[in-house]
Amino acid sequence: MGKGKVLAGGSLLLLAAIALVGCSNGNSANNSGNGNTATPGQAQGVYAGTTSTGLTFNGIVLPNDMFYAIYGNMSGNTFYVCGMATGQGTSNNGKYTATENDFTYCGGSYNVYSGSVNATYTASSSLNGSMSENSNSVTFTGTAPTNSFYNYNADASLSSISGSWSGSLTDGEAASVSIDSLGNATGISSSGCSFTGTASPSSSNKNFFNVSLTFGGSPCVAPNQTATGIGVNYLLSDGVTNQLLAGVSSGNSLGIVFAAER
Repeated sequence: MGKGKVLAGGSLLLLAAIALVGCSNGNSANNSGNGNTATPGQAQGVYAGTTSTGLTFNGIVLPNDMFYAIYGNMSGNTFYVCGMATGQGTSNNGKYTATENDFTYCGGSYNVYSGSVNATYTASSSLNGSMSENSNSVTFTGTAPTNSFYNYNADASLSSISGSWSGSLTDGEAASVSIDSLGNATGISSSGCSFTGTASPSSSNKNFFNVSLTFGGSPCVAPNQTATGIGVNYLLSDGVTNQLLAGVSSGNSLGIVFAAER
C-alpha cells in the first residue's frame, strides 16, 4: 500500500473501512481454497499492528471474510491515515488468503494498486502474514485489542457514534462529521466538499457499522458519487479518547477514509 510499494503507509484495520465490492452486511457465503471447502468467518475479528515498513495498521476481517485495512502513522494517540486496502478473502484451518485493492495517498499523490494477501490467523487473537503488490511484498503482524478498548463480539450501538467528530480524510484534508441518533450523517471538509451518509449496525451482531456516503459536487474528489464500506469506533489507550475510523470505496478506483477523534 503506497506508491508502488505495499503498505508504504500502513495502519490497524479496524477498519478499516471501505468496501471493495459494495457494502458488506456480514452474511456468510461458502468459499473454496486449496481444494478444501472453507468456512467463512473463521478469521473474523479486529487486528491492530505494524508492518515491516514501520507503518501502523488497523484491520478487520468480517464474517463473510471480506477485509478492510486502514494504514498510516501514529503520533501520540493521533492516527494519520494515508491509505486503505480492502478485498474479498477466504479463511480455512488457520490460513487466510485474499485479493485486494489498495487506495493510497501516501507520498502526496493518489494511486490504486491491486495485489494479494497471505496470512495465518488465530481467530480473534492474531493475524500475521504478507501483502504483495507490483512484485513488492511487506509483512505484517497484528493482534486483537483487549475488550476494555474494543470488543468485536459486542453489538454495535449507534449511541456510541452519534454526535460530532473532527478528523481528517485520507489525503490529509481536515473534515468534520455529525451523526444523529438514527445514524444519519452530514459532513464537510476544509476544501468545502460536503457529503451526507448513513451508518447502521451490522446485522451480524458484531461490533462494526455498515456505512454509505454520498458526496456533493465540486470540489469533492468524487463529485455526486456514492461509496459504501464500514466504520468502527473504539477507545484509545488513554482510556478517554474515542476513535472513529470509516472507510468507503466505489468499485476499484475510489477509496476514502475518515479518521476522527473526540
